[in-house]
Amino acid sequence: MSPILGILASGITKSKIAAGAYESIASASGTGSSGTITFSSIPSTYTSLQIRFNAITSFDTSFYVRLNGVTTSSYNSHLLEGDGSTVYAVGDASLGLTRMSLGQWNVTVGATYPFSGIIDIHDYTSTSRNKTIRNFVGSNKNGTGAIDLTSGLFINTSAVSSVSLIADQNFTTSTTVSLYGIKGA
Repeated sequence: MSPILGILASGITKSKIAAGAYESIASASGTGSSGTITFSSIPSTYTSLQIRFNAITSFDTSFYVRLNGVTTSSYNSHLLEGDGSTVYAVGDASLGLTRMSLGQWNVTVGATYPFSGIIDIHDYTSTSRNKTIRNFVGSNKNGTGAIDLTSGLFINTSAVSSVSLIADQNFTTSTTVSLYGIKGA
């Protein structure tokens, strides 16, 4: 029996196979003239969102994420960083940030040293809870890079309809960012 017929015969439906699957929503590249990449009009048909990126800028920069274009003091975050010899931890919950840091302040990047990561935004469609953001990012600066685990809170109960990845410098055309939706069970 063919694998497809075997699946159908066992009663497993397409929706059961797709549970927890990642679906591509959109992708974008840097333009060389902007430090912001925004995904807007995000569909509300998923349980979580995930952004995967490989960011390249010409100069040292810091990286952030912003939801729904909100620029008021609505973000808090915690950071754990390791570079192979030193561990660094910080919480900036009391600062009332206007965007959430993705760690590694003033990362040295460029065509040789990209900054890569995965950002998860959980329960993004809820209109009764604040949003939790988790990311895992890092860069290898020819043996002097670091890995960061960052968690954040977006203090806003609105459903997330847009997400921006922001750098203090312009993203080069080699920057790639992809947005995925994660199906529920």
